[in-house]
Amino acid sequence: MKEIIKEFPPGPDKSLKRKYISPEPLSISKSIRNSAEKLGLYDHLIFLRNEGYCIIENVFKDRFVAEIRKKIISLAEESEGDFKGLSAAMLLGRDPIFEEVVTNSKLLNIVEFAVGKGALLSQLLGGIRPQGGGNFDIHIDSAWTPAPLPDYPLMITACMPCEDFTLKAGPTKVIPKSHLYKRQPYKDEVKSEDGAIPILCKKGSLVFWLGSTWHGNYPRLKKGKRVVLHISFSRLMMRPIENYDHLNDSWLKGKPKSIKTMLGRDDFLGTSTKFSGGTDRSKTIKTFNRSHS
Repeated sequence: MKEIIKEFPPGPDKSLKRKYISPEPLSISKSIRNSAEKLGLYDHLIFLRNEGYCIIENVFKDRFVAEIRKKIISLAEESEGDFKGLSAAMLLGRDPIFEEVVTNSKLLNIVEFAVGKGALLSQLLGGIRPQGGGNFDIHIDSAWTPAPLPDYPLMITACMPCEDFTLKAGPTKVIPKSHLYKRQPYKDEVKSEDGAIPILCKKGSLVFWLGSTWHGNYPRLKKGKRVVLHISFSRLMMRPIENYDHLNDSWLKGKPKSIKTMLGRDDFLGTSTKFSGGTDRSKTIKTFNRSHS
């Protein structure tokens, strides 16, 4: 595993410059390499590092994928509002089958490589798109992180298509090597989609992209429902030291707005509920704008 040796300026004690050693971003440790080689994933790690995405074919069997698809469609009907029938959120714990996905050895090997040991499950979401579903604009999943993004990936997302990803099925699109820009795409880049390619793969595959990789979706042109399971992980450093979930809305009533903000109750993160089908979109733009302050 490669290491970075950085020199830092003297501290208040006027001591000499000291060197700090840390792993190079997306370097492959011995343990990750051994695991990847056993799982046949080593070349995928290299591809992910160079291109910002990778595809692992035939991870899950057809019968398992069919059951996942069935569960997502069923649970999406429990979602409320605009998301009803279109997405199902917070899937862990709603059916044991989702535990099998997030504990898959191939998934976890890629996750640890990208975002380190102790990575946190950030989102487990089932998405549904009917025929005619529109083009999803190019974006990054670390969109609330100010640019330039750090060398270390903060997030990684995997998606499992529940049918073959063909161009007519409305597959994911990705711009290779876009993670190297370390920022969100500008408006003209979103519009042009220059360099975007479709992700074409079999159902039951896992498609990975880094949180800084530009991606979106092509529109669905065929009949039926495009059903995809999205699994996102983040580095554990994004986790707060103290958990104040026990301070409910009743406690917050009459408190200064700044308290609500510092407890994360004023942004879209963590706003998914069992029946919401997704996050609170009314808070999304505000969160993104704040992140660049």
